[in-house]
Amino acid sequence: MKIKEWVKENWIFLGIILFTIGIRLYYFFLTQGQVLWWDEAEYMNMAGRWAFNTDYSFGPVRPILFSLLTSLFLIIINSELLPRLFMLLISIFSVIGVYYLGKELYGKNVGLISSFLMSIFYLNLFFTYRLLVDLPSLTFFTFSAFFFYKYYKSKSPKFLYLTAGILAIGTLFKLSTAFIVVPFLVFLLITSKLNFLKKKEMWLSASIFILILIPYIIWGYYEFGGFVLTQASGVVASESYSNIPIIFKNYVFNFPTYISWPILIVFLAGIIFMYKSRGEELKRDIYLLLILILPLVLISVLINHNEDRYILTIFPAIFIISGSFLVNVYNLMKEKGSFVAPIFIILILGFTLVSQVTSADSLIKNKLYSSADVRDAGLWLKENSNILDIIATKSQPHIRYYSGRKTMGLPPTEEEFEKQLNDNVRFYMISIYEPHPEWAYSYPIRKNLTVERAYITPDQKPTLIVYRLK
Repeated sequence: MKIKEWVKENWIFLGIILFTIGIRLYYFFLTQGQVLWWDEAEYMNMAGRWAFNTDYSFGPVRPILFSLLTSLFLIIINSELLPRLFMLLISIFSVIGVYYLGKELYGKNVGLISSFLMSIFYLNLFFTYRLLVDLPSLTFFTFSAFFFYKYYKSKSPKFLYLTAGILAIGTLFKLSTAFIVVPFLVFLLITSKLNFLKKKEMWLSASIFILILIPYIIWGYYEFGGFVLTQASGVVASESYSNIPIIFKNYVFNFPTYISWPILIVFLAGIIFMYKSRGEELKRDIYLLLILILPLVLISVLINHNEDRYILTIFPAIFIISGSFLVNVYNLMKEKGSFVAPIFIILILGFTLVSQVTSADSLIKNKLYSSADVRDAGLWLKENSNILDIIATKSQPHIRYYSGRKTMGLPPTEEEFEKQLNDNVRFYMISIYEPHPEWAYSYPIRKNLTVERAYITPDQKPTLIVYRLK
């Protein structure tokens, strides 16, 4: 198809992508130089280890693909510019992925509406500017769901192989991306019982998935002395089954804060109207519900606390269900000759646009310089310490990243801390930004430590203090 013909047939989709790029570029330039969070600093420190052979230890809970890619970016330009551009590109592809998934399941118009909703979704916008692995997970999850359903419809093995490859790469960004395997298996059991186990492409696709993960698994044995996947799950798994219903309930009850009220109502109405489906339409609806519900359940069971970014992968299904209902209502109104059909769609999407972008704008700007004192303290320590100096702090990843100096934590007891002291531990830092053990706050006074740097609020309340250890 010629470019001119493609543009003519897909001008609305092209408009959505241009809007997606435009709004993301605005916040991209706005957020240059924003302060890294704990996890972001951890990933950047990991990347620094790969790029510059620095001495940095990290846990098995963090897969390495994002840090490996970032290390290559740092070798090219030693700044956050290229990692941030990569995240911007991933965000754009998350919108494209939702379009193709929605189009494959329910048609072009549903793909357009659902991709528009993803383009303005405030959590998607916010995490576009955070150097975290949740947005890559969302993008690879969505494309995996798309190619798997194409395989189901066409029975062409190439789509299943693509699913396996994309899913494995997504898992190397974030392990929970692989949660979509469970909906895949349940859907295959529903549609073909155990017959799918007899198909050669199933075993080949499983082999592709495992082969892509094998280098990471082998590396994990050398790095952590065990099976990295189980070690990672042990870090974040819920310690008590009694917490699981609470975590799940918190996610469900927070839904009104994630999506605008009109879309929430439309989404719930879309689920209710699914009962009319029969035959292949019913299977299609079941597939969509599986990739929504089962990952949410698995996240609640296997991750021991609530964070909005953990459930980003469920929103493609939510927006597609919402888009399907809106299209059905629009078509029904058009059949009855109602002239308000397009007005109805415009009002719903317009209100959602304003609501979501307003939420994104507020959140991005409010978090732009959160914990800036930690960054400033790290930069000050870089200028006022020796390369061999060690800083005792609870903000270890941040201080290591901004200062370039080694850090040590503050253990639960003072006795443990003093056993770890040596001549290189020259600075002691406390702040309001991380939880500290009780002894840590009074320690500088009891030991008569000298204040080297203090950060205070306009009303003269200290937020962070750097002491020199004797």
